[in-house]
Amino acid sequence: MLDVRRLRVLLAVAEHGGVAAAARALTFTPPAVSQHIAALERQVGVPLVDRSGRTARLTAIGHRLAGHARQVLAALEAAEADVATIGGALRGTLTIGTTTLGAALVPAVLTTLRVTAPEVDLRIEQCEPEESLPALTRGELDLVLAGEYGLAPHRRPAHQDRIDLFTEPLLVAVAADHRLTGPDVDLAELRDERWIAPAAGSSCEAILQRSCALAGYEPHVVAHCGDFAVAVALAAAGHGVTLLPSIATPTTTGHHGPIRLLPVRQPHIHRTLYAAIRHGTRQHPLISCLLDTLISNARQLRR
Repeated sequence: MLDVRRLRVLLAVAEHGGVAAAARALTFTPPAVSQHIAALERQVGVPLVDRSGRTARLTAIGHRLAGHARQVLAALEAAEADVATIGGALRGTLTIGTTTLGAALVPAVLTTLRVTAPEVDLRIEQCEPEESLPALTRGELDLVLAGEYGLAPHRRPAHQDRIDLFTEPLLVAVAADHRLTGPDVDLAELRDERWIAPAAGSSCEAILQRSCALAGYEPHVVAHCGDFAVAVALAAAGHGVTLLPSIATPTTTGHHGPIRLLPVRQPHIHRTLYAAIRHGTRQHPLISCLLDTLISNARQLRR
């Protein structure tokens, strides 16, 4: 019996044009992709990849098997969709990948599903889009909930559908006694401030660096925080200022002392919250139910 995970890797090599490109799409190393292909070659007994050139590409037989892999994976998705509605009730397990922004939306979704689809088991994995989107491609996640900043767009993965939920502004959090009076702020006014930045290397940090660069300076970063709650606590204590999405404020303010939130005047500084699924799974009953619930609860957040 051919291994489904290896077939998915073979299909990625076919669709991305080579081993190295498939490795990037799956967030595997090229040797890991090669190992999956080699194991599949041992199973079928024929070469699937031509390694004679500078770029390893599928042989004619490799392409034929990739075509079968596409049909097999589609059939598996269809089988899961059929089983999900046996007996008339939705049942099954879904796994969501989400960043910390899920704190404002996922609990409400879980509460709704307990009423509308009590036999659906929803599993949550916290991870950044750089990890979750490739995991969705690999079939390890069923849906990804992520945010994309206006100045740091994500490369759209092949064979994924994106459903935008809403776009939100970014806010600058400052201590209650900060010199700024508001009601909003231009980032150029914060040239001499100490900044509490998001996690190093994240898209959240990229938006801070790029936004400040457009305002004509490099931010003086005194801390990196992967958790908005920690960043807000530091800002409330007067350690610096921080930039955060508006969706993060209901669960981060009110616990760390007085703080003020100032909208940013620059219109391009915003974030879009979206859901991503594998292409062709929109009609899966469980995923359709989950998406409808996400959209409904996201609509409540916008009010």
